[in-house]
Amino acid sequence: MKQIFLVLKREYLTRVKKKSFLIATILTPLILPAIIFGVAYFAIKDKDSRHEEIRVLDESGYFQEVFNISGYDFNFVSGTLEEQKTDFKNEGAFGLLYIPALDLSDISVTNFTGFEFYSETNPSFRTMGSIRGAIEGRIKDLKLQRSGLDAEVINNLQANVNLNTFNITETGEATESNSGLSYAVGYGMGFLIYMFIFVYGSQIMQSVLDEKTSRIVEVIVSSVRPFQLMMGKVLGVGAVGVTQLLIWIVLIGGLSTVGLSVLSGGNEVMMEAATQQMPQEAMTQQQEMAANIQGMIASVPVLKILLCFLFFFLGAYLLYGALYAAVGSAVDSLQDAQQFMFPIIIPIIVSIMSMFFVLEDPNGGLAVTLSMIPFTSPVIMMARIPFGVPDWQLALSMVLLVAGFVGTIYVAGRIYRIGILMYGVKVNWKIMKKWFTMKV
Repeated sequence: MKQIFLVLKREYLTRVKKKSFLIATILTPLILPAIIFGVAYFAIKDKDSRHEEIRVLDESGYFQEVFNISGYDFNFVSGTLEEQKTDFKNEGAFGLLYIPALDLSDISVTNFTGFEFYSETNPSFRTMGSIRGAIEGRIKDLKLQRSGLDAEVINNLQANVNLNTFNITETGEATESNSGLSYAVGYGMGFLIYMFIFVYGSQIMQSVLDEKTSRIVEVIVSSVRPFQLMMGKVLGVGAVGVTQLLIWIVLIGGLSTVGLSVLSGGNEVMMEAATQQMPQEAMTQQQEMAANIQGMIASVPVLKILLCFLFFFLGAYLLYGALYAAVGSAVDSLQDAQQFMFPIIIPIIVSIMSMFFVLEDPNGGLAVTLSMIPFTSPVIMMARIPFGVPDWQLALSMVLLVAGFVGTIYVAGRIYRIGILMYGVKVNWKIMKKWFTMKV
């Protein structure tokens, strides 16, 4: 155990003391939000400052003052379609929208054809959707006018239903739940585990491969058993990942607290100004929205999710980390590792691709099955937990995951003890099987 700790300490301190680790750990919580907000800001600013011309040839005469899309100026023109198709290109307009003459005498007609849009470059999906929506809305209004029906009466016939959801506990108590928030939390937790396995698993394999190819490992194994070396590396790199994750949580939590306190510092002035400028109805709606958001957050079992996340986070890392270490010990280069990496990453890919179906039906057969298989359970179970998982399923999944990473560590250790000292051997599955059964 002492030797494992020494290797763990060396791996941990070597990585933590690097400037790249400190920079990435401290700046990531700052850079990522800055990039997101920066991109959003410049995208909005560019959209607001850009004014491209779209010419409208309206033969129906119904669509004046209908189009209002940010970034575009709609100018109505006259003449023939062939003339305008030539003019808009020569005069630098972005596009030409052609609206044919419409016969709205029969309000039962629902399909309208003949609308055309011409441009030298493909318009965005959002732009075309906005134009199509404006046309459909105008035709709907015109048909409504011709029907003689009262628009206000029709609007009053519509109904908006607010369906609240509750979870019944074993004691019979009803607690409010929120499917949308559960979906977001489940996806975020599962995806975080998925990314952690890929990033830090690759670091383990690279570390083992570097020491093997540089022959440093020959000196190390003279005082440390190969299994102890492998476990020390796996635990050391894992400790680096956990440290980085905890720092991110503290930084993000601290920045969020500071940001909220700064915003709340001017809350009284803002509330006073808002009260003077905003109608009472709008103020009430904002207060209700804030209360709903607080209720949504309170409906999530935060402590249970965090504890389960920590368990499955570590379990997934130990399971896959040992396999990455075994692959790194068996090969002499990253190119040789590719053939052995594919079987390892298949369960991870299956997990992340299945997560969308699991989130749609978190208690279905596919979700329950994948949450019990150790290679897929960390991602899938974390996706299910926010929706509520029976205690027996959660306990069984944890037990199977423990058995899974114990088994993989055993298998990986037997391959590692031989492979780490082998050089110039063309490794295949048959040779790895031989190493596993070999007695030393």
